[in-house]
Amino acid sequence: MYELLILRKAREDMQKSADWYNEQQDGVGERFLLEVIGTLRRIEANPLHYEAKFSKNFRFAGVNYFPYLVVFKIKNEL
Repeated sequence: MYELLILRKAREDMQKSADWYNEQQDGVGERFLLEVIGTLRRIEANPLHYEAKFSKNFRFAGVNYFPYLVVFKIKNEL
């Protein structure tokens, strides 16, 4: 398994998005965060599953049910 490191800026962006969703409808922000966490777990388990688009260094994973992309790169392959 790979180790996932999340930048502080990314955490802030996730929280801002969750706050925005909660402003739209109470509780949706929590569902958003749960979906993001699920996506992060899938990336951590198998990051090579996700295609490198636009650049060979960066990969993209969509979050279920929300228009949100997780952008990541693999620093050291096992």
